[in-house]
Amino acid sequence: MLRILIFLFLDVVAFSGVLISTLPFLVHEYGGNILLITIIFGSFSFFQFFTSTIWGSLSDRFGRKPLIILNCIAEISSNFILAISGNLTMIFLSRIIAGLFKNNVSVGTAYIADITSKKDRAKGMGLFGVAFGLGFTIGPLFGGLIAGSNFNIATLANVAWVALFTNIFNLLFVIFFLKETKKKFNNFSINNPIKKIHLHLDIIKQKILLPFFLTIILIYFCFSGMESVFAIWIKNTFSWGPREVGIVMLYAGLCQIIVQGFLLRILIKYFNETQLIKSAIVTLIGGFILIPSSNLFLVPLAITLLCYGIGISSPCLNSLISKKCSPKDKGLALGAAYSAQSIARFTGQPTAGVLFLYFTKDMPFYFNSAILLFTIFCYLFLIRKINK
Repeated sequence: MLRILIFLFLDVVAFSGVLISTLPFLVHEYGGNILLITIIFGSFSFFQFFTSTIWGSLSDRFGRKPLIILNCIAEISSNFILAISGNLTMIFLSRIIAGLFKNNVSVGTAYIADITSKKDRAKGMGLFGVAFGLGFTIGPLFGGLIAGSNFNIATLANVAWVALFTNIFNLLFVIFFLKETKKKFNNFSINNPIKKIHLHLDIIKQKILLPFFLTIILIYFCFSGMESVFAIWIKNTFSWGPREVGIVMLYAGLCQIIVQGFLLRILIKYFNETQLIKSAIVTLIGGFILIPSSNLFLVPLAITLLCYGIGISSPCLNSLISKKCSPKDKGLALGAAYSAQSIARFTGQPTAGVLFLYFTKDMPFYFNSAILLFTIFCYLFLIRKINK
């Protein structure tokens, strides 16, 4: 398991260093407003929706390792374009390439499911989340330190160069050290992405899985919207730059590591996944309500609550989906889960941008709280219905 976690960590370090602490500022430097920033964020997720419909099933057919190698090559190409970009069009192209070929979550979770028993599935997903969280801790911090507080286009581009060389190292690591875990390969032909979308929709509509997919969509609609506007919200609220955003993300990443690496292991002994998901939604609501206080003492508490919410809900939802779907469709089902996240992201991020730009900078957080309050009632109703 350690090797897949190392791959994920390095991949997320490079990805998050560019995405979180530098990309919003780079778009802003080229004249883009908050809405354009969220559209660029959303463009990645838009293309993820169409391609993640095939990555999970392709990994069932050809194995996990070849798809992970493709992921690394795409990231190298994307960061190279970003590093030499001189306009918003190049930045868009970089995000599109990343969106088309990014498969670290859909294939990575299938990899974890391959090497864990049902009993240890939630723990395995939790460790996957730890690696993800640690990457999101280190990446934005390094990116922010490289770009600095008094940033410019050149220092922001340097972050992309560092990410590119990290991706090259990760590619070599995967080629020489990561083992294939798929022992039996499904006789599955890929006709076109549209067919895969229909297959994913068929899985999502299954009565026993529907509550979990709807919960994923609504949670990530809110959480991704917050991610896309948070850097500019910090800039407008506290007059901070990439370095300070990196420090904030360091704290957030440490919180998520504690939640998924330690707290989840304890809680799963006393509570089942369904109960933990309910608690996660409640804490997400609390976190979104606290952020608009703009209080330096309450914002860290809000981040803590948000990290608990996303850190608990994500592995528990993936665990339940992998347990309740057909074993032969495990990769396809987890790919559908990531597709659900993509739907949420490419709709939630521009929505947050519109609310930020045309209402107030705090409106996205209030809106998210209302959506999640609706989510918990839907979740409870649907769970009760399928358990009858």
